[in-house]
Amino acid sequence: MARSKRRLKVPTSARRGESFVVKTLAEHPMETGRRRHSETGELVPLSLIERLECRYNGELVFYSDWFTGVSPNPYLTFKVKAKETGTIEITWIENSGLKTTESRDIIISES
Repeated sequence: MARSKRRLKVPTSARRGESFVVKTLAEHPMETGRRRHSETGELVPLSLIERLECRYNGELVFYSDWFTGVSPNPYLTFKVKAKETGTIEITWIENSGLKTTESRDIIISES
């Protein structure tokens, strides 16, 4: 299977102490392992993103565990409090063990 696209949107700057929004999108089928292939009748294998992790300058600040009820191409937004200039890194972890990572830099100002 070809690598699915991952998208990450983080503002380029924020003020210290304020919250900023992180937006993520993963193009992924999120197969439950219960659906049958329309032509062969065989079960389509389980293929899920099981976990999303967000690190801010290497520190885990947010995570989400996902299960079979998550729709295909999951989109997620959440807020992070601005502490210091650095990097926001998102890692998507699939049930197969595959890890995909995207990162963006953010500049934090005092005022």
